[in-house]
Amino acid sequence: MSNTIKWSVLLGTAIMAGSASISTLVQAAETGIPTTIGGLPVDEISSKAIRKATTETKFLNDWVSVIPDHPDIPSPRDFLGYIVGSPGEMTSVDKIHGYMRAIAAATDRAKVISIGKTAEGREMIAIIIADADTLAHLDEYKARLNALADPRGLSEADAQAQIDAAKPVYWITAGLHSTEFGPPETAMEIAYRVAAEERPLFQNIRKNVITMITPVFEVDGRNRSTEWFLKYNKGQTNYYDRPPSSPPFWGKYTFHDNNRDGIGLTQPMTKNYLKTFMDFKTTLTLDLHESVPYLYVATGTGPYNPGVSATTISEWAAIANYEVNQLTAKGMPGVWTWGFYTGWWPGYMLWMTNNRNANGRFFETFGNGGSETMLRDLGDNRMAGTEVTKKTWYRPSPPAEETLWSMRNNVNYMSSGVYASLEYVSKNAHQLVTGFYTKSKNAIKAGVDGDVKAIVIAHDQRDPGATRELIDLVIEQGIEVGIAEAKATFGKVKVAKGDAIIKLNQPYGPFAKTLFEKQKFPEKVDVPPYDDVAWTLGLMRGVKTKFIKDDNVLDLKASVKSSGSAFYQMEKLPAKAKYYAVAHKGQEGLGELRFALADAHMQSTTKAVKIGRREFSAGTIFIEAATVDRQALEAVLDRTLLGVVGVNRLPEEDMVELDMPRIGVLHSWISTQNAGWVRYTLDQSKVPYHLIEKSELQAGKLGENYDVIIAPHFGGRATLKALINGVDKKWSPLAYETTKETPSFGHIISSPDITGGYGFDGMIALKGFINNGGTFIGLGSGGALAAESGITSKVSLSRPAINTPGSFITMKLTNPASPLTFGYDQWTYVFRGNTPLYSVGKDDLGLVVAQFGSKKAAVRPWKKDNSKKAKAAEKKAQAKAAKDHPLVLSGGLLSGKKALNGTPAILRTKVGEGQVIFYGWNPMHRYLNHHEHALVYNALLYWNDLD
Repeated sequence: MSNTIKWSVLLGTAIMAGSASISTLVQAAETGIPTTIGGLPVDEISSKAIRKATTETKFLNDWVSVIPDHPDIPSPRDFLGYIVGSPGEMTSVDKIHGYMRAIAAATDRAKVISIGKTAEGREMIAIIIADADTLAHLDEYKARLNALADPRGLSEADAQAQIDAAKPVYWITAGLHSTEFGPPETAMEIAYRVAAEERPLFQNIRKNVITMITPVFEVDGRNRSTEWFLKYNKGQTNYYDRPPSSPPFWGKYTFHDNNRDGIGLTQPMTKNYLKTFMDFKTTLTLDLHESVPYLYVATGTGPYNPGVSATTISEWAAIANYEVNQLTAKGMPGVWTWGFYTGWWPGYMLWMTNNRNANGRFFETFGNGGSETMLRDLGDNRMAGTEVTKKTWYRPSPPAEETLWSMRNNVNYMSSGVYASLEYVSKNAHQLVTGFYTKSKNAIKAGVDGDVKAIVIAHDQRDPGATRELIDLVIEQGIEVGIAEAKATFGKVKVAKGDAIIKLNQPYGPFAKTLFEKQKFPEKVDVPPYDDVAWTLGLMRGVKTKFIKDDNVLDLKASVKSSGSAFYQMEKLPAKAKYYAVAHKGQEGLGELRFALADAHMQSTTKAVKIGRREFSAGTIFIEAATVDRQALEAVLDRTLLGVVGVNRLPEEDMVELDMPRIGVLHSWISTQNAGWVRYTLDQSKVPYHLIEKSELQAGKLGENYDVIIAPHFGGRATLKALINGVDKKWSPLAYETTKETPSFGHIISSPDITGGYGFDGMIALKGFINNGGTFIGLGSGGALAAESGITSKVSLSRPAINTPGSFITMKLTNPASPLTFGYDQWTYVFRGNTPLYSVGKDDLGLVVAQFGSKKAAVRPWKKDNSKKAKAAEKKAQAKAAKDHPLVLSGGLLSGKKALNGTPAILRTKVGEGQVIFYGWNPMHRYLNHHEHALVYNALLYWNDLD
């Protein structure tokens, strides 16, 4: 950097003293550092520091072993005062963003753009790097890719002209997972080298590729994690004996599964990703992650999602093989592909590109969960059933069993992989742009030549609010949705005027088909699925959809709309009525109806009734008009589209009062991920609640503040033992409070010490709450607190060898008269992942409100007809039920069908004066399975009316 340029933001000289515990670092010889590189002088201080921070020379190569000193563009050390990957250093978001802006301020090869705000209002950015002429005409390059993304208006000659003039945009994202600390650090050095280096590799990248880098994607979580590291993990060099490496929260609602929001599009950062892709039509994306040794470059093992283009899969393999070959040839061990993740679930962040005819991949480098250097044991690590230290076709040079690993090693590997990837793209830019166009063209053609031509979403639906939300979601995904202008019949499918039509002869037609079709994941696979295996949107939302295979549907007049409001509007509220009646059909909007109108007087039927000639189903809610603000009610109805009928008298039959419960949600410091989605779901439905921290639980007297306590699904590893013990008290105190040192802490919930769990005092308090009349609701494994602790004596919990990785499972209501089931048909379904199973004995089957599958529960022999005739009839009835109502509706059951079929799905048992309600799955999963939300709202609406 030129001495004539003054940077007021410089923070001093490099801090590279290191720790006494890592004195065994392999020090590269300081001689041998060249004086120039690519015609630029070498930054000797930074280059020496890089070699010092790298634990073995084989973890270096010529791309990363030295760094130039550009006369105008500041290096990371110039700006930060230390090199990227320095032991014990961790860079804040403000400094990372500030550095990217410093690069852009120093050169016409780079510019920084804002791509939106996070859930907590923090800015997200991207730095765009290319040669000066390309950046000066960036809008023209964007326009070319946008034209190729939708080639319906292009002739072949026009398309070829656009291809010849276009350049691929390669968007690299880092920091989606907040405690994968290396990628945001590495992004700074990548940006510097791509912008500043003059070696042919980097010149060609700038000439042929438009490189975008978002250095921190989960900005809120990076802030929390950086503060956490600096407060609790800086100086900790024993990987196997240290405080937790992660703060309890990352984003406002999401944790690690912030990378599973690509279907639901609930979080601002997900929406920002999609908005940026749609703006630039990024040809390729690369998401930088951190987990396995030393560098995994993604292809996935398969089975692959059927909707992804074969060209895309071929590109994955070609690029990955190039990356492995390049780095292995440079002597770097432990670079591999194939054996991690399947490539089936389409809801990852990066799959927003794969779903739209572009190419999305990811890297995983080895990390320590911080920037300290640590000795690591890789001997027990297995991926795809094979030891990671074993040589195989997809891992030609495996890592060592014993590894001294540093943050700088991480940076070397990740940045080298990125340079290899950029090199491939720069050499094959024309081919990749051509492939992008060809995939877009083939996607349109598939809607004409494929078996399915269109999807119809009928206007007549059980829940218009959910249907409008679904249409809005599909439109937000970039998929065209039209409104049928006339009725028509296509084969066996009837389309009414006003129905929503998704024609598949559009650029994102294959993605639309992927979203709405039923999944069939293979039951026998060598590598188990990495995530959910089903996502059928109609089932998720409880909305009727049908596929149309008749070619003629493509000629149906259906004007494309930009909003679901074109399909549905609020019904007019009756002008004069003493009561407003709202039928219960399992609509998710019923939660908001009750809780957003807290002061309104509401009652509900408990069985079907009549008022004059009008019939009202069980669960119909009657709102006394005089007690509700009309404007407030109209606002709720506008959001939920609940149907309202005006009546001037109530039914003669007895009804129950819908009393407002005081709701608490149990918080555990060891598991906040699923609880975040419960919070998000309740917030969206305007349901008031309070988080209950362990100290409040242990203090007892819960009944003074709560009528209902919800225990979220805590995940598979959060056993009763783990919940009672919590965070190891050996690290006490671990404060999670807002201070000057930790301004990101304490905003969701705080504690002076998060160590320890509920403890036995907490369990005694919970039992007392229930015994004294409280209602406890256990979602998924949350019910373990009652079942495994002995609070309930009649309900047991087991964790058998069963694998239902996110599939739609048939559910039968065994007690359809229970208010817990109001609004649902006797045969329905739920979206079930791998959660524990609940069970009761033969004498307690009356506690079962609903069961999975069609298998009839075993009863005492004297309670059934054992005659031959009766047995034959029962066998026939069971066979018919199994045929009519298969256990799996979409997805797959890898193992345990017999264990699941017939087991309880919903249970209710009395305990003292109170009650416990168990849900044998997670009905609030990632804000996806809206169809099941009303099953939980039923428990909140009828909390004191279930007897």
